[in-house]
Amino acid sequence: MKCIIDTDPGADDVLALIMALNSPELEILGLTTVEGNALLEHTTANALRLLDYMGRTEIPVYAGSSTPLEGDFHHAYEVHGEEGLTVRLPDTDVRPADGNAVDFIVETALAMPGELALFAVGPLTNVARALNKEGRLKDALQRVYIMGGQGDGSGNVTPYAEFNIWDDPYAANVVFGSGVPVTLLGLNISRQTSVARDDESWMSGETPGERLAAQVLEKWFDLDEEEHRARFSLHDPVTVMAALRPDLIETRAATLRVETEGERVGEVRADYESGGSVDLAVGVESAEALAVMRGLLRG
Repeated sequence: MKCIIDTDPGADDVLALIMALNSPELEILGLTTVEGNALLEHTTANALRLLDYMGRTEIPVYAGSSTPLEGDFHHAYEVHGEEGLTVRLPDTDVRPADGNAVDFIVETALAMPGELALFAVGPLTNVARALNKEGRLKDALQRVYIMGGQGDGSGNVTPYAEFNIWDDPYAANVVFGSGVPVTLLGLNISRQTSVARDDESWMSGETPGERLAAQVLEKWFDLDEEEHRARFSLHDPVTVMAALRPDLIETRAATLRVETEGERVGEVRADYESGGSVDLAVGVESAEALAVMRGLLRG
């Protein structure tokens, strides 16, 4: 599967990227970065450092949006740590590619219609801008796999909203309303695929990816000195897993709309009656999904 990964690393983003880099089924043509969990300069630096650490500097990184479609981005340094990541990876001399994320997404998809999958595990700003720029993109993309939304549960930044959608709800409406094929993995799924604080089997490893994932998890729990963080939900990793093992995910076709005003801003509302272009995940085989993700981190 040829793919581009649009990301805002981010602790769980890093685990998702390690999984994708280790998968023999994915041919990663590039990473595109967006502001979200951290400032764009931090998310881009984290992506470059990770590729260097994993020995994959042949993959280009294109910097993308530093502002949402409307308003300002929020950040989650208190969740993900200084510079957006719990573990500071070694510096790298590798620099972002010339050009920008939106153009790279559009040009790559149009050059291989029907062959390119897009993983979007941050705010959907780059994806929305690409769809707004080029009307043919919705038919050129094979599918967009998105981590976002609260599913049938509560949010993680408000009682109603999940962070990625809440950070740019206008962009989410563009993507969901465009007609591009989407598989959406929400908090209802990622909360069922989570790692407990005391699960020592996830806190060690032998391969570079496995060791880094263990460090990210350990430091993430350490950020919470009062131990309120009982579990680390594999939000972004489950999106990669779902693309590779769709048999482990149950979905329903839906039309989605995101609330953009008031106290429920960022809430994703699903209409199942008329179907739609979005396959919304409603169930997951948790134990097997966790095993698949653990294996991909190991490489």
